[in-house]
Amino acid sequence: MFEYQISDMNVMSNTCNSCNSDNTGTMGTMGTMTNEEIFEIGANCLLVLKNRFFAVVEIESAVPNVELSVYVIIRIDQQTAMQLHDAGLEFCQIQNSIPVATEGVNVEFQCIFINKNQAFALFDVEDDFDRAVFVRIPLDEAKKMIRRGVPQCTVVDARSHH
Repeated sequence: MFEYQISDMNVMSNTCNSCNSDNTGTMGTMGTMTNEEIFEIGANCLLVLKNRFFAVVEIESAVPNVELSVYVIIRIDQQTAMQLHDAGLEFCQIQNSIPVATEGVNVEFQCIFINKNQAFALFDVEDDFDRAVFVRIPLDEAKKMIRRGVPQCTVVDARSHH
């Protein structure tokens, strides 16, 4: 087991550096784009933890010079998970060590994900492919990191409640 330090994970904030009060009124002068060109799906995968199912989706800006990327973890039911998998959604990578950035491989820490008594650090790993990598971490360490300001992953429950 190794210690997790915020600095080890190159925590990046998802802020817009050009979105300040000095830019008011510039939205009307921007060229028009269709909705399909504004955002795109980056990494996406199916996370299965025992009998719990999650679709993991990275939403990225497709606008030049707008660095905006966020992961959303969507709780789904088993039937939806199997339908998504049958349609080609691959399983997420889960490992015990932090991915290593090398030449041509960019690794960025995204957030902490807690599911019942399990905790994971989510990393965006980009090389020829864009993928989400979940790294197992001790639950108590994850809670300490969150208390120190490390972001928790956004989780949305999309299961139908009949």
